[in-house]
Amino acid sequence: MHPIVHHPVVTKLLELFENADFSTQLASELASFGQRDEGVCLRIDAVICAKPNITVDDDKSLPLGWLSMEKDRYSTITPNHAAFLNLAATSSSDPYARCGGSGTCPSASRNELGNPRHKTVSGLRPSKSSAIAVVTEDSGSDSDTNTGVRLRPSNVRIEPSFRQLHSDTRFPQRKRPTKSTTAPTLQPSTIDKLVSGIWRQVHSPVNLSVSFPDRRTEFSLRTGVSQAVFQEINGLCKKYYDQSRSSRALEMVVQAYWVECYEARIASIRLDCPTYTNAEARMAALKEACNTLGWQEKELRNRMAVWRGYKEIKDSGGWASLIFAGSGVYRFCKYRIGFDNGLTTRLRHTAFSLEVAADTLHPGWRDLLHVINQNESCRYSGHPHEWVTVDTGPALPLKSTYSHLALSNGFNYEFVDDCMIDREVFGEDDPRRGLGIDPGICQTCKERQSDDGISNHCSCFPSLFGGVRHPPPVQLYHTASGKNNGVIARCPFERGTAIAEFVGLVTYGIDGLDVMIGGTQERPYQIFQGQKGNFTRFINHSCRPNSQFQRFYWRGIERILVVSRGVSAGSEITVNYSDSYWRKLQKNCLCGEPGCRFAHRIETNAASLPSLQEA
Repeated sequence: MHPIVHHPVVTKLLELFENADFSTQLASELASFGQRDEGVCLRIDAVICAKPNITVDDDKSLPLGWLSMEKDRYSTITPNHAAFLNLAATSSSDPYARCGGSGTCPSASRNELGNPRHKTVSGLRPSKSSAIAVVTEDSGSDSDTNTGVRLRPSNVRIEPSFRQLHSDTRFPQRKRPTKSTTAPTLQPSTIDKLVSGIWRQVHSPVNLSVSFPDRRTEFSLRTGVSQAVFQEINGLCKKYYDQSRSSRALEMVVQAYWVECYEARIASIRLDCPTYTNAEARMAALKEACNTLGWQEKELRNRMAVWRGYKEIKDSGGWASLIFAGSGVYRFCKYRIGFDNGLTTRLRHTAFSLEVAADTLHPGWRDLLHVINQNESCRYSGHPHEWVTVDTGPALPLKSTYSHLALSNGFNYEFVDDCMIDREVFGEDDPRRGLGIDPGICQTCKERQSDDGISNHCSCFPSLFGGVRHPPPVQLYHTASGKNNGVIARCPFERGTAIAEFVGLVTYGIDGLDVMIGGTQERPYQIFQGQKGNFTRFINHSCRPNSQFQRFYWRGIERILVVSRGVSAGSEITVNYSDSYWRKLQKNCLCGEPGCRFAHRIETNAASLPSLQEA
């Protein structure tokens, strides 16, 4: 019996239609073909009838599938494949490529018929899914219409049976290079991030101490947490965070000092044993350390590599740079990030400035050095902005930088956090208060304003109002362009961030001096920073500033803010004093910008006039 009779598809059809005679009829029909090299093809059609006993024309049959037998291996030919075989047979003169209506078709593979192999594009390959051959209506004569097997190329459409992925041959495409005239934005390097992190730690509210008092609280979470208990746990969290930071700082101090002791011990061994080479002395000192620490030699060498990095940071930027470096310094020292690319130079350049901030903001930080028997006292005291940092050495007192001015009582300046009202001019009234403005609603975001951080919903300038305030990471520094003092940003200020509020004496009627004019025509006022104010008094003018003055109402009172336009770390903070400032004051602009509008306004007495910040 022919093997195709036992094909799984034929067996399934026999079970489905319960027609046992079909196998006998099929075997008898196949025997009439005899042995053929090209094999036998069995076509299975379907016919739609109105009733079971009604026969229809064979031309209305629907091709369901084909079974082929080739080289003693049976296989199923998909409908689109069989349609392709029939199309090729109708257009070829090869007798083995023709397939007639009797249901026989010579077997041939796709490669034997010259079908080109699909080219693989990237990782996408053509889907081997089944498809349906659909006969479309043709405008030709009726003689062109035939069964589903004899399809013409013009009226055949292959429709996939499920969704497939289509991709362009140029996928993914790269962006075309465009010529842009704008300068690329420089991103901060790892060294910049480390230095900025040190400055942020200095200006943070962390409390460093060598004493760790035991602080325990008794509370239960079973019945919820009240506000008092929550405040207690917040204080506990802050306490142990400070202790952790102090412990980490103590650890780095001791480890950096260990490297110095290790080098000194090697020198002592060389003196005691003159025959030892330097390598032998190092091994002897290393063994002594491993015996005490209980570590393997390899483990100690790995730790020594980090500890040497701590010592290099201390030698370059002082103890303050190491203590306020934070946990991120471990990675820098372990992988030696930036040590050969200017890290030590950067730290050496800011060593004195960092010491000023550490002594004035954290007076007790030097107590951590007592663990290595270094009893150093604070070198700088008072307000952080009472000192002017200099690139060439230690910081200078603010008064000494104005000693060249002919002032009867010298330069006296008091740093304050808020504006003070001149009661002799305004009495008990505050001219900054806006009439008809709800003091509880923000005029910008329309949210509720409150000095209590819990009740406040306004987040326009959270670093100044309605939130936790920290000292801004800025310092006074001595400029090299003749402007005397200026303000330098130690950390970057993103665009739209409030740097500080312009504060001073709120008065009116001052003429010929540097004042800030505010209010309205009906209620004008002036902010004078001649004797009292904050560091904004020392912000210099620039014809191309990186900050600007901006009005803002907080609790119904007008405030003048210095808002950043994008200030990078290490750059001078500048603003535009406005044209009216230059029209009223006889001064030359020293900003040095290429498009300076107010340079060389006065040529004769320019040398004798005070600079922008000297009045």
